[in-house]
Amino acid sequence: MDVKVPYSNTTNKDEAFEAAVAQITEEYIAKFNVKADVKTDKAAGNITAKGKGFKLALDFKDDGVELSSEFGLLLKAFKGKVIETIERKLKKYV
Repeated sequence: MDVKVPYSNTTNKDEAFEAAVAQITEEYIAKFNVKADVKTDKAAGNITAKGKGFKLALDFKDDGVELSSEFGLLLKAFKGKVIETIERKLKKYV
């Protein structure tokens, strides 16, 4: 886990999941110059984005969302900026 964001604009993990699904899209991930396939699993309470040399996972828990990531060698330099940007977006909506 890289970052944990507590829920501040939603009251539970289901509301937070719905808010995040609307924001974390393939188009949003493409802003980081990464082509990723975004998959959502409401039953498991997670969102994953996978691309070449890139993996991002959002796991919705009872007290907040956990953001985990893996970056390949070529993208590792951008990890901090990507995590920080997604964390800001999550804080704004969940």
